[in-house]
Amino acid sequence: MSETTTKTLQHRFDGPEDAPVLVLGPALGTTWHMWDRQVPELARHWRVLRFDLPGHGGAPAEPAPVVGELTDRLLATLDGLGVDDFGYAGCSISGAVGADLALRYPHRLTALALIASSARFGTEESWRQRGNTVRTGGMDPIAVGSPERWFTPGFAAAQPAIVDWSVQMVSSTDPRCYVAACDALATFDVRDGLGRIGVPTLVLVGAEDQVTPPADARVLVAGIHDARLAVVPGASHLTPVEQPAAVTDLLVRHFTSSWQSASSGRGPGRFPGSPTPSGGTPAPVAGPVPETQQSGAAPGQGTPRQTGPVPVPGQSSGQVPGPVPGFRPGQPSGGFAPVTPASGASGSVPGGVGGAFGPYAPAPAASAPQGQGAPAPQSVPTPSATRAPAGPGVPAPVPFAVPMPPGLSAPAPAPVTGFGPPPTLEPLERPQEAEAERGARLRREILGDAAADRAEETSGGFGADYEEFVTRYTWGGPWDRPGLDRRTRFLITLTALTAGGHLDELALHTRAALRGGVTPGDIEETLLHAAVHCGVPAANAAFAVARRVVAEEAPQA
Repeated sequence: MSETTTKTLQHRFDGPEDAPVLVLGPALGTTWHMWDRQVPELARHWRVLRFDLPGHGGAPAEPAPVVGELTDRLLATLDGLGVDDFGYAGCSISGAVGADLALRYPHRLTALALIASSARFGTEESWRQRGNTVRTGGMDPIAVGSPERWFTPGFAAAQPAIVDWSVQMVSSTDPRCYVAACDALATFDVRDGLGRIGVPTLVLVGAEDQVTPPADARVLVAGIHDARLAVVPGASHLTPVEQPAAVTDLLVRHFTSSWQSASSGRGPGRFPGSPTPSGGTPAPVAGPVPETQQSGAAPGQGTPRQTGPVPVPGQSSGQVPGPVPGFRPGQPSGGFAPVTPASGASGSVPGGVGGAFGPYAPAPAASAPQGQGAPAPQSVPTPSATRAPAGPGVPAPVPFAVPMPPGLSAPAPAPVTGFGPPPTLEPLERPQEAEAERGARLRREILGDAAADRAEETSGGFGADYEEFVTRYTWGGPWDRPGLDRRTRFLITLTALTAGGHLDELALHTRAALRGGVTPGDIEETLLHAAVHCGVPAANAAFAVARRVVAEEAPQA
């Protein structure tokens, strides 16, 4: 009688052993070190498990030619560690794993974040062609082109050390495993299954991502019942590396609010993750984000939250991040304070790893898959009181960073036999964006190029002063304030335009709302509510406009 044992994945743990489990999956061609700048904050609240894809980061070169096989290996790894249910965030091909988890093992998954992901990655032909490129020329051609695919031009120019790191990381990947991953993406297609995904889902995409563009993210949001969209300005495909603070804050908010919903639906005080130790209490989660309840929850999924775009904390287009000392979830930016070594801490450790959260101390070696001639998986303890030193060599934080809470210890990435963590981000000196420039950028981002181009055509002609006024004080003012997320502003604007009978503007903003992640159902509910307070005739006219725009936009969904 033969018995087949599912392979496992190289992995490591960070965070308290009794905390709920949050799994982070890497992008194709990267290692778990792409999450280094998220781990210090996430590991304050969750038991963070990161894994490497086969043949990446020194992991065993055991190709997985279909996404489902990667999913099965991940579950075999978690089963061996005694993890039942968990939260999951995956970037690129690991986002495909997350979607597969939600479709085939929904009872294991409590919350989901799909980053730089898609229901269908490009075309089958393009992935077959990339695989053939590796078969004939090795990894070098793919490695050299990675920075262009992963980062915005401004970031790549300002962060040459990160660019070199990315090229070397891809070069160290096993070619056979990379080709197998290309084959997996060539056949991956879950467009018809999106409606069956019932877990709370954050869809996060860089505004300048050309690999999995925002249009792909909108397809995910339109198809998944309980999904919200976050478009991160100034970021391309590898968003967690390019905009670490924004991504970290979005993940903390999403998984914290999922904990709040699930704890009320699964029992008092329990986060859906690793089991609560007997006689103990789960690790606290700071600052849950209130979510508006609505009917229609999928069975066993708790209370669904509002769908629509979520605010990206303190980001403006084209920004390149500087050092990010860490932050408290939900805390506004500003109030920077130097981070000093704790008593007894050695500060910068020779051989440590610089990062957006400061130098890391070395940690025990990573766990390797069982059955591969390596040690059994074991936890990697979080070092205590290891913080970044202050002094003349430490640059002042740039805008949109937030301070590290006192006493926060940064978990150290474990050394691996493959490729190591990214270098420190270079600090940048940037002038504050002028109101007019910020307003012009936001108008183009929200209304689209056609509307922005029409407004700019008046420059120097009749009405030019009025357009400058609108650009500066409307788009550079309320639309850029942090108090309300963009989805809420869209719906408020539609209500106001309905009340005023401004139907041309209503059409323009309805189209912008749909393209910004607001669903037709959201718009219908808003106009129905407006009928009560603005009058049925006004709502009749608004519904006629919205019905036409929704029909026109439907083929793009």
